[in-house]
Amino acid sequence: MDTGYPIFCDEIDDWYGIQVIFSQYCMFIAYCMKNPLPSSAKLSLTFLVFGIGWILFSDFITLSITRHNLDAYTKLQHYKGILFMVLAALLIYFVSRKLYGNIEKARKQQEEILERYQLLGMATNDAVWDYNIVTKQCYTNRTLQEMFGYTADELQDNYHWWTNNLHPEDKDRVLDTIDNKLDRGGTVWQDEYRFRCKNGDYKSIFDRGFIMRNKAGQPYRLIGAMQDITEQRLLQDTLFEAQARHKDELAQSVLQTEEAERKKLGEELHDNINQLLGVVKLYIQHALVNPKMREELLQKSAHYITQTIEEIRNLSRSLLPPALNEQSLLDSLYQLIEDIRHAKEIEFKVQHEGFDETRIPDNKRLVIYRIIQEQLNNALKHSEAQTVVIDLAHRGPHVQLTIQDNGIGFDPEQVKPGMGLNNIRNRIEVFNGEMEIRSAPGNGCTLEVRI
Repeated sequence: MDTGYPIFCDEIDDWYGIQVIFSQYCMFIAYCMKNPLPSSAKLSLTFLVFGIGWILFSDFITLSITRHNLDAYTKLQHYKGILFMVLAALLIYFVSRKLYGNIEKARKQQEEILERYQLLGMATNDAVWDYNIVTKQCYTNRTLQEMFGYTADELQDNYHWWTNNLHPEDKDRVLDTIDNKLDRGGTVWQDEYRFRCKNGDYKSIFDRGFIMRNKAGQPYRLIGAMQDITEQRLLQDTLFEAQARHKDELAQSVLQTEEAERKKLGEELHDNINQLLGVVKLYIQHALVNPKMREELLQKSAHYITQTIEEIRNLSRSLLPPALNEQSLLDSLYQLIEDIRHAKEIEFKVQHEGFDETRIPDNKRLVIYRIIQEQLNNALKHSEAQTVVIDLAHRGPHVQLTIQDNGIGFDPEQVKPGMGLNNIRNRIEVFNGEMEIRSAPGNGCTLEVRI
């Protein structure tokens, strides 16, 4: 029978059924809020479910309140619409607030990550980059922009920007290296290359990156950092050039030393030995034609020949290295001092307390001997010294040699080092040693050597 009232099915009339549908509705709203859907989709779905739920349940609740009174039911429809708008507004407010909170939280996390990147770059002075191979997006920190002079907008197409600014001589090698790493399953890539700045200058860069791969082993992301090593490379090149120049100077000095030794040998042979042999020849010629003076002339010849033999022995001793494998360094030093004393009256003092020459290789012992020999020769020629003190000692891992005389001295700033001191310096530098000369007019000279 038609009563004029809305007709509802028995299932909706059943309050228990209403409770079940309402609980499922609430669960769906909760699902929409928690499910990782876009924010706009979450808001739309929530409003749609709320509207459908309102339509389904509001009429039932209204009829229950009015007890099927049509006039009361119609009057409540107006209030129901107002209530719907209020509840919908509240629902949108709370849902959007929740969504905004999530968005704000994600934004803050992203800002923290970006700040961490920036601080990392500032702390290490490295240009940090993060390249997504799939999306072709790249992040660069401020250090990278400042390092090369480019703006953030100019670095948007980062990969092409990077490849286009590689030095032409380095480009193929660098790209082949990184492609091999990506194709062959590597996780760490590093290389050194020259990179063009915005002003056209090139910088030397050490670049190191980490390759991130998915479960299938495919690369999807690259993270790394660039270091500007231009200054180090310039210093290294300068050092190589200085070493090359020093090597050339050392070779030239060795040649000069050899020439000086040949000249010295020639002078000794010409000015001394040759003169003695010339006198002997003259005496023998006179003895052949003067029988009365023959014996006297032969005796003089024998004397000069003996003197010549002694001069040759002294010359040979100064040229040939001492047999340090047969006698100690100290024994060779005392023999050298004894030979000098025959030529000039000088008082020598040798100090070697705690000195153990068995700790020194033969080649270094020979260098020490030659340094002593050269410096004593300098003292004989130039210092007019009466006393020379020689001290040998160990100073940690070094051997320290000190030779001090009480001669006339000189001003090291005014006097150019001669061949003798240059020879000493060259011998020391072969073993990365150090040499120091202290002298002043009237105060003698002190040579200190550490090997």
